Amino acid sequence: MVGLIGIAVIVLIVIFSIFYGYGLFLKRENIGNLSGSRAKCTICGKTFEKEEMVERAIGIEKLYYFCGECINALHIDYLNKKTNKG
Repeated sequence: MVGLIGIAVIVLIVIFSIFYGYGLFLKRENIGNLSGSRAKCTICGKTFEKEEMVERAIGIEKLYYFCGECINALHIDYLNKKTNKG
């Protein structure tokens, strides 16, 4: 009896995992289709052409876009912090 319940629980977990993974796959596909050729910078929020931006994927479904101005500002901040330490 306990073995049958254990098997049923494992089957339910497997079914849930399949549906959850399929949902993530569909969500990822929809994000790609709706995004077009423009995107907002993650830092400043301005909209640019995707070709002008740096794209970084975090995890399975998160894409971040960074414009050149923000990357340059971060680089300057990093260099200032580095020179102040040394």
